[in-house]
Amino acid sequence: MQPDRTTIQRWHSQDIDEQSDMLRGWEQEYRQLSCGKFLGTVSTVQGPRITIVGEQTNQSLHESVVPPEDSLVFGLVLNRDNALQVDRRTVSTSSLIVMEGGREYDFRTEGSTQLLGVAMESSMFTGQDGGYNGVVQRALTQNVVPLAPAATMMLRHFWLMMSQILQNDDTWPASMPMSLLADTALNNILLALNMSTMQEAVPLPQSADRQARVVRQAIRYMSRNLDRNFTIADVCAATHVSQRTLQYHFEHCLDMSPQQYLKAMRLNAARSLLRNQGASRTKYPPSIAEVAAQCGYDHPSRFAGDYKRQFGVLPSETLRQAAQAGVAIP
Repeated sequence: MQPDRTTIQRWHSQDIDEQSDMLRGWEQEYRQLSCGKFLGTVSTVQGPRITIVGEQTNQSLHESVVPPEDSLVFGLVLNRDNALQVDRRTVSTSSLIVMEGGREYDFRTEGSTQLLGVAMESSMFTGQDGGYNGVVQRALTQNVVPLAPAATMMLRHFWLMMSQILQNDDTWPASMPMSLLADTALNNILLALNMSTMQEAVPLPQSADRQARVVRQAIRYMSRNLDRNFTIADVCAATHVSQRTLQYHFEHCLDMSPQQYLKAMRLNAARSLLRNQGASRTKYPPSIAEVAAQCGYDHPSRFAGDYKRQFGVLPSETLRQAAQAGVAIP
């Protein structure tokens, strides 16, 4: 009898909205911060109790990520030239990302990023009392766990093996059934965490929490008022800080000024509207100028120039591509 083969799914994307929508059960919102054409891939394979997800992106992004409920996600960054932060903690090639399903995490990437994550049923890590294994609970409080050298070598070898299969094969090898892979991943993760218990993360200072809180409040205000021609002074008033303080917090948390982030936010919102407009079946969809106005641009020509610098294409090209695809963003 021929053994069952588990299909590996793989998608290529040239749009951050498409990229963020590719994973079922995940709630994600991506904003492109750097300028240039976006290119990304997502590869995934699912089996009993485990889902493996590989993602590659080529631009600097700010992401809001909520993993699926009742899961724990463990991730490694695979490329060595990457700059990545999760909840303001820097991720190196010798650290493990640990996330709990249903919680929101803040990701910031700089440049090309290659990540591989393993999402597993959270019940695999609970004891008879229903609580998490002690080492897992400690890891969840850190989110980014520094690994001991031997643990790094062991876990990266296992992760790279999974990544190579995801990138190069169409089906998962029958010689490595997914049920066995789940048990192997469980044992390797627990072993790596136990080997690294002495590598304690330094708690973030209270000032960092305050900075992040102010930045979140500012972004929330910007998002809710994109169609208004507000100023940074209005953002400062809404967050109860001075303009100098707001500038410092944004540069510290996002390596960019509030003005730069606001522009990127307006352009990302416009891109989403244009994609939906292009895929819409309505008889009189809004024009590019109307979309620009909805995102706070008074001058369509300036909007078109900023848009092309940010995404590498004109707004009209986004409209045409969306019309050809014919599918609106969910």
